[in-house]
Amino acid sequence: MALAILSANVFTGDPERPQAEAVGIEDGKIVAVGSNDEVRSTLRGKVEELQRPGRLVIPGLVDGHCHFLSYGLYLQRVDLRDLPSLAACRERIRETVRRSRPGEWILGRGWNHHNWDEQREPRRQDLDDIAPENPVMMVRACGHSQWVNSQALTAAKITRDTPDPAGGQIDRDPRSGEPTGMLRELRYLIERVMPVPSLEARKQAALLAQKDALRLGITGVHTCEGLQQWEAFEALDRAGALKVRVYHLLPPNDLDDAAACGVRPALGSEHLWAGHMKLFADGSLGAGTALLHEPYTDEPGNAGLVVMDLPLLQEKIELAYRRGCHVAIHAIGDKAVTHCLLAISGARKSHPGLKRDRIEHVQLYRPEDLALFRELGVVGSVQPRFVSTDWCVAEKRWGAARCQTGYAWRSLMNAGIPLLFGSDAPVEPLSPILGLQAAVTRQTPEGTPPGGWFPGQRLTLEESIAGFTAAPAWVSGRQERSGSIRVGKWADLTVFAQDLFVVPASEWPSVPVEMTIVNGEVLYRHG
Repeated sequence: MALAILSANVFTGDPERPQAEAVGIEDGKIVAVGSNDEVRSTLRGKVEELQRPGRLVIPGLVDGHCHFLSYGLYLQRVDLRDLPSLAACRERIRETVRRSRPGEWILGRGWNHHNWDEQREPRRQDLDDIAPENPVMMVRACGHSQWVNSQALTAAKITRDTPDPAGGQIDRDPRSGEPTGMLRELRYLIERVMPVPSLEARKQAALLAQKDALRLGITGVHTCEGLQQWEAFEALDRAGALKVRVYHLLPPNDLDDAAACGVRPALGSEHLWAGHMKLFADGSLGAGTALLHEPYTDEPGNAGLVVMDLPLLQEKIELAYRRGCHVAIHAIGDKAVTHCLLAISGARKSHPGLKRDRIEHVQLYRPEDLALFRELGVVGSVQPRFVSTDWCVAEKRWGAARCQTGYAWRSLMNAGIPLLFGSDAPVEPLSPILGLQAAVTRQTPEGTPPGGWFPGQRLTLEESIAGFTAAPAWVSGRQERSGSIRVGKWADLTVFAQDLFVVPASEWPSVPVEMTIVNGEVLYRHG
């Protein structure tokens, strides 16, 4: 049956016809865009008509950077987000320990010591007394630091004599030399001794994430995960259960195995494909591991952590190009961004041709790097919601002067650098409407700081929607099929219950998604 959405404000994202009143859908494709009469005259046979006055219809929202299956797993784990103290975190972990068997791993994430009453990083002793018989790992909100107990350190064979692996750091007590229980960029040391979730558990996590995504108006995601996660998505896709479109960014260590499993860049199904290699140049702001040209304002002896030095970064980029992949490189600090640009530039000298490379986060940059950024055509993959949670920490850690080029999306866009938007869930909530609000206001949902943080860097709603629609379509090589509401494209649409162009931005978080449509099928209806 054909579907007609009528009497709405249709923001198409198509410069040839930016706005319309109605959309016609048939066989999973958009077949008409225009007035109610134009759409009705195009559709034949049995048609379901949905009158939607006052609603906003936009191209299906795509989260351009998240960890989708991990998000589904963490929906089932200890949630430490927004807790005001170490004591509150300990109590929540204790509740899970009480329900667990001895020896069972206790996993969670979301703690942020910058928001705690205690204003200090946690230690293994803070876990040892509440979980003496269970290994525990609690991942920081940023995902780059891990708080573990003595049981977990023992399981991973991490002792005072364990050297710091390349690109990571084991924090140690300055007097005894013993590990404190804080690991930086070293989650893999713990994960490699943990039981691997079964394929069935991974599939269920993916389905949980998908259910939440559809509720939030998300029709597709770019997920930064490994081959184990791909395996789960592929199983769901074969069974017809994968409804959202999943574009996969794989780590370099999985490329050989991926090829052996038949994963080919740019190929796949309409719901699952891959094409980027995910690399890391540095760590995070909150953990103090983002790589800077000048030391942290509040920590003069620290300028961050080199996860991959410049020669290794270029080597990995060249490997990606040889395999037919583009690159997506995590870089939060300004020196890490510089390294990425230099490495990409060097690698392209021997590998010309169209590239859809992206730098993830770009939370701080040097103005003198913008020319090379633009010349290379690299996409800035940013997470607008970060500004509402990070601005206080950024000013403390980087200083107000340096923050003038922090999360500076207007300056990036004005310099000709395309912007791709995502959430980085589970680091931040998956909700794209929170990202739209942060991009437009540069405030928290509660309205701080007044007027917005560096308000000259605000974007328009039109620009922000493009970051969640047109940009992810181009970056994933699907711009001919998605990213705008145009005849012939996939019928992937997000319908808001109110028109965001009319409702004040301060009220957007309370505006529900009324419908989420993928491939012409209404997969979510509010209420």
